[in-house]
Amino acid sequence: MQAILFDLFGTLVPNLPLSCWEQSSDSIAKTLGLEPEYYRKLWEPRFMERMTGAILDGEHQFDEILETAGLDPPAGERTLAARLHTDLLREALVPKPEACQVLSVLVDRGLRLGLVTDCSSAAPEVLDQTPLGPFFEARSISAFLGVRKPDPRMYSHVLELLRVKGEDCIYVGDGNSEELLGAKEFDMTTVWVDNGYEQHWRERFVPQGDYTIRSLEELIPILDSLERPTT
Repeated sequence: MQAILFDLFGTLVPNLPLSCWEQSSDSIAKTLGLEPEYYRKLWEPRFMERMTGAILDGEHQFDEILETAGLDPPAGERTLAARLHTDLLREALVPKPEACQVLSVLVDRGLRLGLVTDCSSAAPEVLDQTPLGPFFEARSISAFLGVRKPDPRMYSHVLELLRVKGEDCIYVGDGNSEELLGAKEFDMTTVWVDNGYEQHWRERFVPQGDYTIRSLEELIPILDSLERPTT
């Protein structure tokens, strides 16, 4: 194996309980002068547009919603709402306890690390403010590529940057976005991260990998077995 590609949410960072997203949503709605339920009704259908970069994070991410609602809050309230959204990303991007140690072991072994994630445009910048940021020399970011997993471009982009073939890679993910199926199309060895009851988010959830782990530390013996010469 030459490289390991990682999903981000639910894999390297825990899945936040839905209540955290709802509390943040409520705070943003009140800041903008909207009823929380009405705000969510307008916000949630725009998920695909945010993930593919059609709607960028920042003060203008609320423009269409506010126009639909007939509101024009002061610039300061838009700024505060955008800050609340970024604060949620910071909360969501706290690494799993074992994540950085495992990534350090992989780098020490000479493996190249890539990131393949469906996320909004601000997530990479927030990620770089965490201990996870420096580990990844290549990234496929849905908001920058304009597509989501399992679109082949999400995988081919990072493979081209790393200059490796899919058959020489392991893909590690929690199974959302049909990501493991997409990785198999490139002949990658797939590892499903089983979060059990903490898999709060299930969107196109297909938990089918060549291997299953409950902790990222279990990735090391899998790697050892794949690198062990056959007799």
